[in-house]
Amino acid sequence: MEHLAKVELTSLPLPALRELFGQLGLPKFRAEQVFRWLHIRMVREWDLMTDLPKSLRERLAESAPLAKLNVVKSPISKIDGSQKLVLSCHDDQIIESVVMPMPGGWTTECISSQVGCPMGCDFCATARIPTRRNLSAGEIVEQIAVACRLRYSGGLARGGVSGGEKGPLSARPQNIVFMGMGEPLANFNAVVDAISILCDPKGYGFSPRRITVSTVGLARRVPDLIAHHPNIHLAWSLTATTDEVRERLMPVNRGVPIAKMLEALEGLPASSHRKITFEYALLKGVNDGDDDARRLAKMAKAVGAHVNAIPFNVWPGAPYERPSRNRVRKFARLVEHLGASISLRESKGQDIGAACGQLAGEEGQSLPAPAS
Repeated sequence: MEHLAKVELTSLPLPALRELFGQLGLPKFRAEQVFRWLHIRMVREWDLMTDLPKSLRERLAESAPLAKLNVVKSPISKIDGSQKLVLSCHDDQIIESVVMPMPGGWTTECISSQVGCPMGCDFCATARIPTRRNLSAGEIVEQIAVACRLRYSGGLARGGVSGGEKGPLSARPQNIVFMGMGEPLANFNAVVDAISILCDPKGYGFSPRRITVSTVGLARRVPDLIAHHPNIHLAWSLTATTDEVRERLMPVNRGVPIAKMLEALEGLPASSHRKITFEYALLKGVNDGDDDARRLAKMAKAVGAHVNAIPFNVWPGAPYERPSRNRVRKFARLVEHLGASISLRESKGQDIGAACGQLAGEEGQSLPAPAS
């Protein structure tokens, strides 16, 4: 089992774990037992996996240590109750995840896919982080495990999850959005495997329709993602309606102009379960004009997308401002008048640096709340 030290078992979807155990000469049902311990009971110590033979537990403990994310800080917003999880990886890199209470008693967790982000979007604090690497599938999934453990220990368990499981999984968030640190499609394989683990009925048991993957516009990877997981939701971080402005805000547009991403979205196979959203960060005097609203409405209608308009969330040193509330409302009304579906989304956790565009791998730095 020596080569197991090179394999992160928490990163393996169940079919891959079965195959690995078969190669090791172990019964494949042992893989299902381990998978349940890792992704239902969320245990990270071999000694506690009591339905495995003691000899096997000892061999696994020696050859396959189970890494986990450590909670550095977990501030809670005084405005809306969102909780930012500042997490330390095995190499001391810091990532962040946000657990957000939603209307109707639902909970959404925003998770990261990379340390930092290589996309360089000018309005995003994450782009300022110099250290960058991909997260493993196990590190991506572990963000949900951390949230489940914290919520369960805090008395936030609920019924109706994975056959009535009473452990940490009973405190599982209802929705997962890949909108934290990093570009998910730049870490393609790990994100695909993480979704497979999250949607496995023998594990977390998420419906694909409860998972949204956001991208700045890596168009060539969009069909590949949908081929693996056809019923997840897609979000495109658009934020500008002309190539000239978008290239200034988002360098990815130099290689993938707006028309190319629209073509990729239009070419996806039809699905009654999949939603497409345009994430549009409103920046004062940059992309919030009436002409922008007209172009945005036209693009959204072309692919049947819903627009999430997000007034810019400030962060220390940001070169942009959020528009006035009056300007934001006028923009949204015009988009809606032109026949497109739009929502104004006030990001959660703004007072703890947990809002959209604010995640910067810092230990809970407080940022000012939005002006009235």
